Amino acid sequence: MLTSDLHQTAAILVIGNEVLSGRTREANAYFAAQKLFEKGCKLSEIAIVPDIKGDIIDTLHRLRHSYDAVITSGGIGPTHDDITMDAIAESFDVQLLEHQDTIIKLHEYYGDAINSGRRRMARLPETAKPIICEKSFMPGAHIGNVYVLAGVPEIFASQLETFLNHFGGRPYIRHEIEVSLPESLFAEALESIQAHFPDVEIGSYPRLCGKKACGKICLSAQDESLLYQAKERVNIMLNDIHSASQD
Repeated sequence: MLTSDLHQTAAILVIGNEVLSGRTREANAYFAAQKLFEKGCKLSEIAIVPDIKGDIIDTLHRLRHSYDAVITSGGIGPTHDDITMDAIAESFDVQLLEHQDTIIKLHEYYGDAINSGRRRMARLPETAKPIICEKSFMPGAHIGNVYVLAGVPEIFASQLETFLNHFGGRPYIRHEIEVSLPESLFAEALESIQAHFPDVEIGSYPRLCGKKACGKICLSAQDESLLYQAKERVNIMLNDIHSASQD
């Protein structure tokens, strides 16, 4: 697959009241962000919406027309509040149909003990391709530029791995520099370096080490040569500040 055919930008849509209420610590967007970074795909937005069909449809419509691809997380289980597949089907104006290969697998695994909840999880939007992974034979769905995944972290991760080769193409590289100075001492100089290297993302992340300021300056880019040049400029800047403070 050519790099030009791969998704270069992406958004993640997390669906679930449990995330918004603090009942569940969201982990899937964090995991996906790391994987997309490694692949070289720019994760541009993470949105979280409740289990309300209108909110899901409206947000999905905005995201899928703004970025190359959207990955959704959650809301494809067997209960009444699992309405993601319904919302996806309505968003694409298609029917929601049982995926027959999954129904066959359900019969093979459960025999006559197939209930309505299990059949509910076998539904996919018409024209969607099933996303099958090692952790579950209940499918996610790929329709248009939208990838619909489970909310259970182990299943989400397994489903994500099946199509990551559709994203990126040129991995990002990240370097981190330990800092023992207050941000205010290097903020202006760091801004100047960022302006000189627009294709290198530079961020400062402070913390406290006891009563002293410390932290990291993180640099990331797809061009390794530019990244090293920017890192060298940052190191020189920090050394100059340290030298001046000792005079």
